[in-house]
Amino acid sequence: MKLNLKQGWKVMQDVHNTAENLKLYQDETVLYSMGAQLSEWEDLEELKHLQLIFSDQPYWGRELRYFNQAPWWYKNEFEVPEHAGSHCVIRFSNVDYYCKVWFNGVLLGEHEGYSIPFEFCVDDLLKKGEANTLMVKVWSPWDDTVDGDKQERRTFLILRNMVKGTYEHSDTFIQRDVNPIGIYGDVTVEVTEKASFQGRPEITYTLDETLKNVSLNAKVRVTNVSEKYNLRLVCVDKLTKEIICSETVPVSKNGEVSISAAAKNIHLWNTWDRGGQWLYDLITVLEDQNGNEVYRYHEVTGFRKIEMVRNEKETTFYLNNKKLYIRGTSYFPDVYVSAMNKERYKRDLLSIKACGFNLVRVHVHVEFELFYELCTEIGIAVIQDSEYNWAHPDNDIFADRFIDVFLQTVDLLKRHPAIICWICMNEPGLLDAEQAKEAEGDAAAGMRGHSRSMDVNPGPALYKATCEHDPSRPVIKGSFCESDPFSGDSHNYIGSLHGDGTHYREIYGTIEKFNTEYGFDAPPCADSLKKMPKLYRRLNGLVDRLDEIGHYQYLLLKYYTEHYRIQKYSPNSGYVQFLYNDIGPQSFYGIFDWWGLPKDGLDAMLESNMPTGIFLKFNEKLDGIYAVNDLLTPIGSCTVKWVITDGKGNVIQKEEKQIEIGADDIVKVCDLNVDTSSFDRVDVALVVLKDGESVCSNHYEDLFNMPEHTHGHPSRITHEMGMRLYFA
Repeated sequence: MKLNLKQGWKVMQDVHNTAENLKLYQDETVLYSMGAQLSEWEDLEELKHLQLIFSDQPYWGRELRYFNQAPWWYKNEFEVPEHAGSHCVIRFSNVDYYCKVWFNGVLLGEHEGYSIPFEFCVDDLLKKGEANTLMVKVWSPWDDTVDGDKQERRTFLILRNMVKGTYEHSDTFIQRDVNPIGIYGDVTVEVTEKASFQGRPEITYTLDETLKNVSLNAKVRVTNVSEKYNLRLVCVDKLTKEIICSETVPVSKNGEVSISAAAKNIHLWNTWDRGGQWLYDLITVLEDQNGNEVYRYHEVTGFRKIEMVRNEKETTFYLNNKKLYIRGTSYFPDVYVSAMNKERYKRDLLSIKACGFNLVRVHVHVEFELFYELCTEIGIAVIQDSEYNWAHPDNDIFADRFIDVFLQTVDLLKRHPAIICWICMNEPGLLDAEQAKEAEGDAAAGMRGHSRSMDVNPGPALYKATCEHDPSRPVIKGSFCESDPFSGDSHNYIGSLHGDGTHYREIYGTIEKFNTEYGFDAPPCADSLKKMPKLYRRLNGLVDRLDEIGHYQYLLLKYYTEHYRIQKYSPNSGYVQFLYNDIGPQSFYGIFDWWGLPKDGLDAMLESNMPTGIFLKFNEKLDGIYAVNDLLTPIGSCTVKWVITDGKGNVIQKEEKQIEIGADDIVKVCDLNVDTSSFDRVDVALVVLKDGESVCSNHYEDLFNMPEHTHGHPSRITHEMGMRLYFA
């Protein structure tokens, strides 16, 4: 039998952190003693982050700091029938962040990390036919140490001592006072009489050189074995329901059991723009000697091969032995992971696909496993970050803790074929860059790849451990360390976070091997802001210029995206726009706002981010036209037409050219030698036609009117609310 403890929880905050010392887990009468000053139990309607349940406004406000100033205790009482089995396991899917667990007054153990499931066997403690009491102490404390005590740079220099990217990132990404805490996901009690699995089976596979045949291997930890069993591994085609292989091995004792199977003529998993998402059910079954099933584990997978070619000239992914051009967006849909559900995930992922993206980068956090299952199903690849972001303690104790937690994350998620790469650290050189900028100027700040986190601790050990733990995927040691031989990607915020005095057109003539962050944050529309009156009032002086800021986001994203597309494989292998949607109501990085409404930046992606595109290269003058096809199907012979007008409908140039576009190809259509200096406005329209039908098109209005950086961005911030002020 299996109980899902979704209901019946009570909670209280231990305001003086004394309940453990007072042994609350053994005697609850201490709650009402005259001198203890403990809180009372409150009913908890559901398991989510506590801020979402108890705060009227969980996205900003000083009162939110109260949630993390003292630990919380949870209690659930449940009964197990007398006739239930003798083997009992309690499982937690998510506890944020530290916890201790007691069962019927006995300490079961401790755990660290919000995204990692964990379990306890309670065979000797379970009481059948009467109440059992489960108590959990949870805490997610604030950090106090600022590197060099440079309080004026606290946002960037706070040494975060937890392995979670969801707090102390207050440059308007996550607000200053938000630090998610609580039990969420599922807490289950499983009682069995016969043998069962301890944890989840680890199933791996190897493709042969033809990529048509696969060898499967499962490692299964079997427990509670008191008789002989058979362990069966079955692979089923999810579409046709055909069993493609099945093998059985005997089991006669507790411990790890290995089982292998081989399948021929399999179909490969691809991203949605490169082929079908062929999926397979992998089923591991424990059967008794009469053939009766006593325990089962099921997961869905897809078979694929992922590699990366990385050197001084390129950082390129290969999916199933073919280059994969990345059109990606960063994903962090909500400050609180527990706010997410299947409906929001599906809405987002279908929209991401409709916008032309074939990849998401899960930025410095871990989502529910459901998210990765949907990515696999829909055909969207994933680059998965660790939670290492900016500044952390650089001692061996923290490094060991971090490595342990991240490797558990790798173990949790590596079954998902959509994940094609791990990132060990995000912007690990930012701390050193800030110090170098102070001491030696901007040039020294550019040496981001030579930070202590990259070269000393935890970078080398973390990278090595990740590669050894999952040799099936490439690993980026430090994102934003382009010159590092084990990294190779860049971030670019010229004209955005680089602040006043820079312009996005300055990227003209530059090259990047693989960009994993670029973007500009713009507020949502006034109607969205009005849903949060305090936000609207604070930005009231800005309302008349929301369209102007949104248009700047559109122009910057379009210019950047096409800049990368035109460099396809020479050397650019893709890009990851930052960010798909706003992480909270007052964080404005997305091309969709927190409520799911689009901003002007979405138009840039719809025009420039599709698998096939036609693009104009320009800066102070018209340069050339380029046609790009990221699909594995050639377009073949087609016609490119372009019309350049003066904004009044008068034609400056109107021409067409026959070209041939192959599979996964880029074609320079022509150079443009057109003098437009005498015109106040220049508009350009481009279209690719095949057999008279449009393959793709693009347009540029008032081409050379490229506005300056939005005034006040990014430096003016209200930390009280965690948002940009611009010039408001």
